This record gives sequence, C-alpha cells and structure tokens, in this order.
Amino acid sequence: MKRRLSVGLVDQAVIALANAANPILAAALLDRRAAGIMLFAVVFAYFANGLGRAFVCEVLLTLAPRLDGEERRTLVRDGAATALCYGVLASLVLVGLWATGIDSLRDLVWAAPAVPLILLQDTGRHTALADGKPARALVIDATWVGTQAALIAVLVVADAVRGATLLLAWGTGASVAAGLWLLRDRVNPLRGTPRGWITRTRHLAGWFTATALVGQTHTLVIATSVVNFLDPVALAILRLAQTGVLQPVQNLVTAMNSMLVPRASRLAAAGDAQGLRRQTFRMAGGLGALGVVIAVIAALSARPFLELALPKYVDAATLAVPIAIQATIYLLQVPFTAALRGMHRPKSLLVQYLIFSAVSLTGLVLGAWLGGLRAAVWGLAFGSAFGLGVMIAQYLLAERALRAGATPAPSPAPAP
Repeated sequence: MKRRLSVGLVDQAVIALANAANPILAAALLDRRAAGIMLFAVVFAYFANGLGRAFVCEVLLTLAPRLDGEERRTLVRDGAATALCYGVLASLVLVGLWATGIDSLRDLVWAAPAVPLILLQDTGRHTALADGKPARALVIDATWVGTQAALIAVLVVADAVRGATLLLAWGTGASVAAGLWLLRDRVNPLRGTPRGWITRTRHLAGWFTATALVGQTHTLVIATSVVNFLDPVALAILRLAQTGVLQPVQNLVTAMNSMLVPRASRLAAAGDAQGLRRQTFRMAGGLGALGVVIAVIAALSARPFLELALPKYVDAATLAVPIAIQATIYLLQVPFTAALRGMHRPKSLLVQYLIFSAVSLTGLVLGAWLGGLRAAVWGLAFGSAFGLGVMIAQYLLAERALRAGATPAPSPAPAP
C-alpha cells in the first residue's frame, strides 16, 4: 500500500507539471491580457474534460476493482470508446463557441482538439490506477509531460510561443500518451460501444456526471465572472495564484482519491464500516496537518517568490492566504469524498456540490462587486468551508446506513 501510494504521488506530481504548464508558461511568456485569454480557453477545455472524466474515468476507478477477466476488459474497451465519442462531440461544441467571434474566446479553437486526446489519456491512467498499478499510470503521464516539454522547448528556440502554440503542445503531448496506452494495453476504442458503457454503468455514471457538471460549472462560472466583472488580466492573476497554491493541492487530492477510492469500495462492499471509518479519519488528520503547513508556507513565501520570479504578477501575492485556506479545506475533504464514492453514494456527493457551489459562487459575486478580486477569493474560501461541513455530514449519514446493513441505494440516475 505504501509503495503504491508513493508511486501514485510521484505520478500525480508528473501530471501536475502538465496541468501547471499552461498558466505558468502563459504568465511567463505572454503579456497579461494574452495570458488571460489563453487561460480562459483552457477553462472551457477543462470543463469539457471534467464532465468526460466523471462519466468515464471516475466510474472506471470505482467499478473496475470489483470486476475481473473479460468483464473488466469489456468495461475498459467500452469506456475508451465512450471517452473518444464524447471528446469529439465536446470539441465540436467548443469550436462552435469559438465561431461566435467573442474576443475573449479567440484561443478556444486551439484548445478544442485537446479534449478527446486528454480524455483518452486520462482513461488510460485511471485504468492503470483501478488495476492497482500506479507505475503504469506514471509511464503514461511522463510521456505526456516529456512530449509537451520537448515541443515547448522547440517553440521557445524558434521564438514561436503564442497562446495557440502552447495549447497545441498541450494537446499533442496528450495524444502521444494516449497512443502509448492504447498500443501497450491493446485497447481498441473502435471495438467498444458507448451504449454498452451506459448500460453497465448507469447506476453510477449519471450521478457522477451530474456532480461533475455542478463542480465544473462552478469553475467555469468563476472564470466567466472574473473576466466579465473584472477583466482577463484579473483571470490571469487568479489562475497564477491558484496554480502556485491550489493546483498542487488539487493534484494531491486527485492522487489520494485514486489511491483511497478502490480500497474504500472494497471495504464498503465487505460491510466493514469500522475499517472505512479508520481509513477516513486517519487520512483526514494527516491531510489536515499537511494543509496547515502548506498554508503557512504560501502566506510567507508568495510575495518574495513573485518579486523574484514574476514581478509583473506581484499583486497575486494578496490572494495567497484565502487560496491557501481553500487548499487546506480541500485536503481535509478528500477522505470523506473517497469514502462516499467507495460506498457508491453519488447522490450524496451531488447534494454537497450543489450546496457548496451555491454558497461559494454567491460569495464570489458579492466579493467581486464589493471589494474586487481579493474579496471575491475570500468569498470562495467561505464557500469551501461551508461545503466541508456538508461533506462530513453526508459521510456520517452514509456510514450509519452501512453499519445498519443498508445497501447503497441504486437511485435512478440522471440520464447520462
């Protein structure tokens, strides 16, 4: 378990490099407005990928550990087919948005092709994680990062760094990684069927996707509100601050979920409520302590670091404390989220996301209106704290049902 966790954390550090490359390179190599416009396009791509990840990858991570043999191989093949079909359709929608001619969306046409490629790559890594083989996921992600880094180096040498070329490098890296997985594991998406995936996973996929829709809409509304209430420069400042403080934590959150959900699923299937509680609260204590350390470091180092490395973004230092508080809250929430996924309680997760999103977006809008970007970020932090309380309450209710011997209710899922 410890070795898998260590490899999983290394893998997540690698994938974090790929995700962080966009805001960091945009901040360093583009002017502030161009960086904001490029990052606005990335937010839309993340929205599309987030829905696909919930519909395919997160379901795969939760369900595959309970399957073996041909049944499992069919699940993976159908998942890959679904990821590809959804990704292509999502790309076409993004191109349609770009065609509206809105200036702040002008880079969207370069981000759109990355969606199916990144989603296939993500399906491969989640397949490896569901199989308890994080080293295979690490190879997939290292291929993505290595390819992207090589392409960016060529762009820098050729003096061809633009928002468009950075986005193309991002998608090309994912395509190479996805191809590696498909060839190595002999997965042919064309032999799978989205219909088979929906039939097999509808008791989870609909709820997981609905939950992701709330979460991804939350992120998209944040970016859209900042661009429209303030301007693209404010979005560039916010995304840089989030990249330095919040994104590493979010990547750790993803890694921990990948490690904890399969075990939580097995414990819940065995009816071992005590074992699940032990895992949940032990991890909450450790991750909470880590969050406090991260918050202190962020508060003390943000301004000196920006003055040295990116002086044109030194105003982002004022956002370090509220974003660090959000990061601590997200870490505390991880084991409770993993436990609910393991207990197959997607409806509980959806309720929590709805409440969290409503409170935090209200805080964002009021903050932006009354006090600008810094006040808006404090509003988001308040919403995160409120959401943590709701998540813990949902976990306690689900655990009580597990102890009482109730099976996770296969609630009629929203239509995928």
